[in-house]
Amino acid sequence: MNPLSLLRPERQIRVLTVGVSAAIGLYLLAAFVAEPLHGFAAQDSETAVVQLTVAAALGLSCDANGDNHPGSGETLSLGTITYTGDTGAYNNSRAVKCWITTNNKTGYTLGWRVASGSGGAFTGHLISQFNDIIAAFGTGSASNNTATWSVASNDSRWGGRVSSTSSGADVAPMLWGTDGVSEKWARVTTGSTLTIRASNTNAQSGSGDIIRVGFRAQIGATKAQPTGTYKTTVTFTAATQ
Repeated sequence: MNPLSLLRPERQIRVLTVGVSAAIGLYLLAAFVAEPLHGFAAQDSETAVVQLTVAAALGLSCDANGDNHPGSGETLSLGTITYTGDTGAYNNSRAVKCWITTNNKTGYTLGWRVASGSGGAFTGHLISQFNDIIAAFGTGSASNNTATWSVASNDSRWGGRVSSTSSGADVAPMLWGTDGVSEKWARVTTGSTLTIRASNTNAQSGSGDIIRVGFRAQIGATKAQPTGTYKTTVTFTAATQ
């Protein structure tokens, strides 16, 4: 028998009301007590560093024959001198065109040296197939001085310069002046590579920086230079700074 049936109806309602209130009260108490426990739950944190290293890369390609298709060992022709004469001031047709590409933050350098002549190595001369020579412009075997072009009437010389239309900047003391206005020339160094141009920032364009290196030869008015084909090999080297 249900105990509530022994009570009068009004008592039954009262008992049910008290029971429901008690149940609700217990639920609220449990929720109040349990909820703060969630705020004090255990936790831990860790960090991770994501790192990528971008390494420096550099590329060099040079075109010597004017076909805009770079290749090592191409021949740059200075033309023909009949008895005496001068191939003349800087001209793009008598220049080697080099492209340098790099992502190096501090830029690059470009250097040159004579690798060999047709009759001997590291002499700095233009040498014919008969071992006659046209000496290098200037003085010393590894001159790093630039000077206004001048050849004595009884002498013959050859040299080179960096065009003022080139990318990058001059590196003292190799100061080349302005094409056709204040041109400075120098002998190509022998033995070790000499820096002739540099940039302090990485190349921005996809095709890279362009450096033009012109060459010149002169046979003095009273010089009897033996006939022949005179040549030497110039090595260009690019490096990151």
